[in-house]
Amino acid sequence: MGSSSSVAMPSRGGPGAPSRRHVRGCISPRLAPNLALAAAAGLALCCAVGLSMGSAHPPPVALDDHPAALACKLHRTVQGPPVAIPTAPPPPSGTGTDSVPSGAGIFRVTYDLAAGSGTLHRLPLVQGEGGDARVLAPLWDAAAVLATTPPAARRIFTSHGDGPGAGTTVPFDWAWLSPSQQEALDRPPGGTAGDGLGPDRVAWLRGERTLEGGTFRARAGLLGDAVHGTPLYLAAGANLHGDAAYAAFQAGTLRRPPAVYLGANDGMLHAFDAGTGAELFAYVPAMLVPVLNQLPAPGYTHRAYVDGPLAAGEALVRGAWRSVLVGAPGAGGRGLFALDVTDPAAFDPASSASLGALWEFTERDDAAIGHVMQPAQVARLQLRTRHGKPEYRHFAVAGNGLNGRGAAGALFLLALDKQPAERWRLGGNYYRLDTPPGDPALPAGLGAAAPVTDAHHVLRHAYAGDLQGNLWRFDFTRNAPWRTDPAMQPVFVARDADGRPQPITQPPRIVHAEGGGYLVLFGTGSLYGREERDPAHFVPQSYYAVYDDPAATPGRPLDRADLLERRAEGVAGGAHVILSGRAASVGAGDRARGWYFDFADGATSGERSLAPGVIADGKLVFATVVPGGDPCADSASRTYVLDALAGLPADASGAPLPRGVTGVLVSDLIHGPPMLLPGRRTLAPRDPTGRIQVTRDTTIVRFGTQGGPVDGGTSSAGWPAGRLAWREVANWRQLHRKAAQGQRP
Repeated sequence: MGSSSSVAMPSRGGPGAPSRRHVRGCISPRLAPNLALAAAAGLALCCAVGLSMGSAHPPPVALDDHPAALACKLHRTVQGPPVAIPTAPPPPSGTGTDSVPSGAGIFRVTYDLAAGSGTLHRLPLVQGEGGDARVLAPLWDAAAVLATTPPAARRIFTSHGDGPGAGTTVPFDWAWLSPSQQEALDRPPGGTAGDGLGPDRVAWLRGERTLEGGTFRARAGLLGDAVHGTPLYLAAGANLHGDAAYAAFQAGTLRRPPAVYLGANDGMLHAFDAGTGAELFAYVPAMLVPVLNQLPAPGYTHRAYVDGPLAAGEALVRGAWRSVLVGAPGAGGRGLFALDVTDPAAFDPASSASLGALWEFTERDDAAIGHVMQPAQVARLQLRTRHGKPEYRHFAVAGNGLNGRGAAGALFLLALDKQPAERWRLGGNYYRLDTPPGDPALPAGLGAAAPVTDAHHVLRHAYAGDLQGNLWRFDFTRNAPWRTDPAMQPVFVARDADGRPQPITQPPRIVHAEGGGYLVLFGTGSLYGREERDPAHFVPQSYYAVYDDPAATPGRPLDRADLLERRAEGVAGGAHVILSGRAASVGAGDRARGWYFDFADGATSGERSLAPGVIADGKLVFATVVPGGDPCADSASRTYVLDALAGLPADASGAPLPRGVTGVLVSDLIHGPPMLLPGRRTLAPRDPTGRIQVTRDTTIVRFGTQGGPVDGGTSSAGWPAGRLAWREVANWRQLHRKAAQGQRP
């Protein structure tokens, strides 16, 4: 797993826009987090992506080409959500003037859809005494560095898609491609016969610029746009296990170059040196080779390629520990791929330091897999027990996403140690856990799973939501084969006050609840299709915290009537929200079974929650999207900071308030999770008992589609330190006398 625990401890206190022409009837670019909706009558999209939805039942979801709301006020470029570079927090201070630690920064993507180009920058991040954050000039621009790299010097790879050597990692050069891959690249888009330009197409895809402007289209740059791709930063391995083999592996990761990974719509997954911005390698998923001939065409219409989520973790693969990256094309294709990125500078199957591409999994392997839009998890599961000892296997765990075949959602477990030439076998090297069929009139599909692991980092449970508002728990406490009970029921069903299903499109967040069990936190809403942007179809969306105890006797699915209601009231001008409710314990026993609130004026504003929240110091921080009732108006966002257990704002000491301010509004689209920066830590003077009160501030920074960081406020948490308690020693005189005589007490 990528971290030592997948469940947060919410203890209260305690350390631990694209270039485009003005269009008629504009439709709000940056909201839908995913792509490929054909332009609809009367509403012109900035780019329509051709994507076959198949004949799945229930009805498919139409995916938009641009993740945000298109404003009539046009901008040249759009900025994607940034990724922070992890750093150590600043030391405690009595003055409270600490800034962000040295080396802090972000990786940020910008893209121009009309040009089909993108950039990736590394930007230093500084923080003033007042807590405001700002970014400095970029240290490097990966697109600019890539432009100076000779095409022949680029290390680009793919996999043989079929036939002899299927699954083998090979250089992305004409001579190395399989016959079927060569045939696909030798045809013009829509053609059935070869035109002899296959080698030239491959050269163009590798970055050859001399062919542009004539036979093939001219490019603004070699790095493609990353509309939905978020950079993934990977440095040293996590310290998860205690055996010698893992310790040696973890020590080796300290010597590898930190890398940042980015999928783009140039058909490649790129790995860049985090220090210099130089490309270390690129990978072309074999599943996309059949449609790569569209990219060089002079009449190219933008479509998705490698435009989905990325995730990384550590796994025992073929007898050795490896760093593994699991990616998805998103709307570019139905499936997933896995790479060995233990040493990104040596990514090459010819190198002993890398296994190259581990596998690809597509709808040809299982028709239930769809467009995966949320990150997978790398998980360790107990396979069997032999001679009294458990045996483990590592899997990529992912929901089936959107538009998979079938009437239900499915959770996939894909073995990371599958051999390249080995065929996928259900119940052998992969497992599929189906949920019961839902309403056939509504789209189906399971989102990302939130894992719950034990002290040995073994997956025991996973929670995931679907498009029909069901929250599911999957049980892995027993050995393989894992399957779901046909009578399986959801833990919770999200419906608004009028009984309409509320889609869950984000991975939940999980915290330990009081008295045992877990509190599962998630928001509802989606922005995939045109109808969801139409104010006439706005419906109220909500945020939920649902209690669940896997050890308890199963009962009926919970609904909002079982939870504590919090009321969100908008204020004049809409600058913030007042959230109120009865403070009460949430958890096991006689405690409430969770809390919820409906976003204020949701049926008018269309406010919804698309990105997962962040848990820090017992607080839940999350952002929402507010597209508004005017499709040509700028979109906005709100940021909420709540006590995770109470579902209410908290005061400076961390105590929940029965009525407090939250939901701060910003007039830009915040389509990613908030970024939390370690702020100052203040030590108060010792009190007469020797106790010290430590206060830690966390600065909340939000990044929109335009401009720099937006201040999201500060969250504070306090906890006692120093001498926490006194104990009376009744025989102190006797002990003192013995100590003076040199005797042991």
